[in-house]
Amino acid sequence: MLDAQKHFEPVVPEDAGIDPAGILAFLDACEKKGRDLHSIVLIRDGKAAAEGYFSPYQRGDKSHVFSISKSWTATAVGLAVDEGRLSVRDKVISFFPEKCPTDISENLAAMEVRDLLRMGAGQREDLILHPGNTVPDWEYFFLHQPVEDVPGTRFLYNSGASYMLSAIVQKLTGEDLITYLTPRLFEPLGIKGVRWDRSPQGICCGGWGVHVSPEDIAKLGVLYLNGGVFEGKRILSEDWVKEATSIQIDNAPANSVPDWQQGYCYQIWRCQHNCFRFDGAYGQYMVAFPEKGAVLVLTSFVGNMQEVLDDVWTYILPAMKDAPLPHSPAGKELSERLARLSCPIPQGNGRSVNAEFVCQGNELGLKTIGVDATEDGGTLSAVCGEDCIRIPFGTASYKTADIKGFPIFPDMIGNNGQGSAATDCPIGAAGNWTENVLNLRIVYRDTPHAMTLHLDLGTQPQLRFAYPCANFQGKDGAAQILLTPLKNL
Repeated sequence: MLDAQKHFEPVVPEDAGIDPAGILAFLDACEKKGRDLHSIVLIRDGKAAAEGYFSPYQRGDKSHVFSISKSWTATAVGLAVDEGRLSVRDKVISFFPEKCPTDISENLAAMEVRDLLRMGAGQREDLILHPGNTVPDWEYFFLHQPVEDVPGTRFLYNSGASYMLSAIVQKLTGEDLITYLTPRLFEPLGIKGVRWDRSPQGICCGGWGVHVSPEDIAKLGVLYLNGGVFEGKRILSEDWVKEATSIQIDNAPANSVPDWQQGYCYQIWRCQHNCFRFDGAYGQYMVAFPEKGAVLVLTSFVGNMQEVLDDVWTYILPAMKDAPLPHSPAGKELSERLARLSCPIPQGNGRSVNAEFVCQGNELGLKTIGVDATEDGGTLSAVCGEDCIRIPFGTASYKTADIKGFPIFPDMIGNNGQGSAATDCPIGAAGNWTENVLNLRIVYRDTPHAMTLHLDLGTQPQLRFAYPCANFQGKDGAAQILLTPLKNL
C-alpha cells in the first residue's frame, strides 16, 4: 500500500503538472486494444499523481515481476561496489575457481562482472532458463558453456548472467540477495515481505523470481531517478547510478523494436525520449522520465510490450507539463475510474446451480469438482490430491481467497519456475454462465497469469482449462477432463 505518511503523498494529477486527460486516454487505448492491465502507479516529484489496481489485484500484492528482478540484482551489485567489496572489472572466474573448467578459454578468462551486468558475457545461448535444465549446480553449468565471443562485444539477453551476479554477491558477503539488501535497501525504502525464487543451491535466481509490489518497484525507480537518493537519504552512490543507467553495450542488432534498440545498461534498458526502464516478461514496467522527474509503473499480462510503451509516449509523456494545472472534470473522472478498475470478467449471466461430479482420470490429480451458484456468484469446490479447495467467485466482480492445492502450471510460481500444488496462492475469481457452461476466470495474484476454466454441464459433462502462459514450459495450453455426475444429487 502506498504509505501517504511516509512515501509518495497522493495528489491530484493537475497539482503534479499532469493532464489527467492523458492518463484517461492511455487507459482507453489499453481497454480498446484488450490489454490486461493489473496496476498503474505514476509518481512525479515524489508524489503519487495516479494510482490504480485492477481487481482482483490489490495494493500491496507481491507479484512475480520476472526480469524486473534483474534491476534489483544489479542494485545489490552496486551496493557491493560502493562498499568496496567488488569491482565491475573483477574476473568472473576469480569467484568460483573450484567450478571452472580444467581448460579455461581465453574468452572465459576475460569475462568480467561488468560483462554480466551489460549482457555481454560472450555466450551465444542462455541455457540456465531452458525448460530441460535440471542441473544441480548452476554456477558450474554457466562456467562450462562455450564463450564464443569476446566478452563485452556482443549483446545477448542472458538470465544466466544475472544469476551469476546473484551468486557472486552471495559468495562475497555470505548472504543471499534478500538478506544482503534488507538493511541496505529494503529497510531504508520501507519495503517488506520480498520473496525470491531460488536455485537448487539456495541462491536467489537473480534474473527472475522476485516478488514485489508496484509500490516497491516505484521506490526503486525513484531511487535511480534521483541519482541514488531516496527521501533525502543516499542509498547508492551517484557514480554507480550514472554508470548503471548509461549505455554500456549496443543492443540494436539483437532487437527489432524501437525501445529494445536504445542501448543496454547494467540490467537496465535505455528507452526512447531519454528515458530508462526496468522490465519483465508479460508486461511489467518501470519507466523513468528524467526530464520530467517522474516514474511510471505498470504491471500487466500483455503480448506486445512495445505497443504499451508506444501508448505511454503518445498519451502519458505529453500529459506531463512544466507547472501545475487548473483542476478539471477529467481529474474527477480519472479518480472515479481508478477506484473501479477491473481485470476482464467473462460475459454471460448468473445462474442458480448445485452440482457435483467425479473427475475421470487426469494428470492434474482432480478427483471431484462441484459448483454451488446463485445469480450473484457462488463457489467452485474441488478435491485435488489430499486437498479440498473452495474458490469463491462473483458474477459482477472478483472475489478473492488464498487457496492451496489447485493445479498451477510450472511457470507461474515456485523455485526455478517449478510449480507446487502445496503452495499457498492468493487468487481472485469471477465468472458467468452461457447456457450450460460456467466460464470462470481465476487470476493468480502473485503472478501476471490467469486461468480460464469452463465447467460444461451439458450432455457430456466436462471440465476444460486454458492457461495463456502454459506454452512457456512446453505445455499445450489446455486440458480437458470428462465428468461423471454423482448419484442422488
